[in-house]
Amino acid sequence: MHDPPTTFAVGHGSMMPETAVAGRLSVAGTLKSDLPVALYRGTAFVASTDRLQAVDTATGQITATVRPQGKPVGSGSEWDTVLASAPVLATAQGTEMVITPFVVRQTGTGTRADHTVVEITAVNATTGRLIWRLTLRPPHWDDVYSDLRTSVVGAEGGVAVVRVSTQSGDHAMAYGIDLGTSRRTWAVGQFQAGAVAGGSVVGTALDDNVGIDQRPAGFDLTSGRLRWRGEHSTDVGTAPAGPRLVRVAGRDYDSGDAYDRLVDPGSGRTVRTMPADLAGAGCTYDERSTLVCSGKGTRSQTACGLDTSTGKVLWQLPDRRADRIAPVITTAWHGRVYGTTDHGPVALDARTGKDLPNPGAAPFLVNESAGLALDKGGSNLIVYPTSG
Repeated sequence: MHDPPTTFAVGHGSMMPETAVAGRLSVAGTLKSDLPVALYRGTAFVASTDRLQAVDTATGQITATVRPQGKPVGSGSEWDTVLASAPVLATAQGTEMVITPFVVRQTGTGTRADHTVVEITAVNATTGRLIWRLTLRPPHWDDVYSDLRTSVVGAEGGVAVVRVSTQSGDHAMAYGIDLGTSRRTWAVGQFQAGAVAGGSVVGTALDDNVGIDQRPAGFDLTSGRLRWRGEHSTDVGTAPAGPRLVRVAGRDYDSGDAYDRLVDPGSGRTVRTMPADLAGAGCTYDERSTLVCSGKGTRSQTACGLDTSTGKVLWQLPDRRADRIAPVITTAWHGRVYGTTDHGPVALDARTGKDLPNPGAAPFLVNESAGLALDKGGSNLIVYPTSG
């Protein structure tokens, strides 16, 4: 147990199930989308479209499998056109649980037709046993059920937000789920939820039926009531940015000017504009105090750390004066940043950006027990125990 890990036992790794990377690897052996995995102590919970697997990170052995009651629309293979999202860890009434949604086909009886629904499962994070199931029936969107996508956007204060949308993104629903009672408490239509923070859920309000007329918006997490609506926009995207901020990006509908900002989730007020070099960059909250971002800047690879309370830029790379390049960041956790350069794996201090000793691996997910990284060939996901 190392918090945060400084090194990984790269000689003692175990292979993760193929479902963890199915359909997510490029021909070049790089990860194209986020892993459908959540880490809890010594267990990795791996979601696919047809099951949730609990994997012992010390041995790579599958210790539990939970399947939906309905018939899954997906097969869990690399040929699925719709991939599963990562399960979400949450706490309700003192119990730590893993929340996972599945798109399933519900068989009709008599004259009742079949329907495609979303089945939510809550699993005890310690034992891997099922706690409860809940079925959500989304609206009928012109018979496009085979293309439905679902994910748990986030959870806070015993409430989880489930997003259901069409593959095109033209239609969407958001549901509030009370994790203690396993009941749906609210539903918001034509809303593409993107992040949960500060007692609110923030996302994209779809004001028409073709996904063009958009506005960023925030709703109360407990009641589902509207808190604020932003300007008329296009290409709106929202993402988590820590416990107090949410990242909102898009284009003003009238001028076409792009914006990318950190906002207060309760009011929509802009707290800080994102650095220009980070347009389109991905960001990771280190679950402590820093938002770490990485991407292709205007000239080269760029990376930076921002304070999750104020949005202030703490450090930024590359730094020509210090003769330092920017790494490709894979993840950040508890004050430590992990990534790669042409020289191999690297680690940085999340608050200062200073170099730290080589960790031996560049994990995409990490906790005090293990790190998940691709092997040298880029074809398998390996779980490495922490060693320092």
